[in-house]
Amino acid sequence: MAMLIVAGFGGIFLGLHHQVLVLIPVTLGAAIICSLTAILDGQGVLSSLSAVVIPAVALQGGYMIGMTGRDPIHQLLARISGGQSKRA
Repeated sequence: MAMLIVAGFGGIFLGLHHQVLVLIPVTLGAAIICSLTAILDGQGVLSSLSAVVIPAVALQGGYMIGMTGRDPIHQLLARISGGQSKRA
């Protein structure tokens, strides 16, 4: 359960600050870490596979949530900082 929350918030952070290609190495890294912990814990193949797939889906879902919040946050920050400077 904690891994889902961490993966979701990690995906939101990545969605707010990075492009989509960052998901490939992060998802692979998370899959390796999750599979190693599942194997070291002595879990079977099916539970090990679910320990890899579920956090990967949470990471990518969090990324999509972060992507939807990217433009409104940047617009809000631009309004707070005084908007765009006028150039002649």
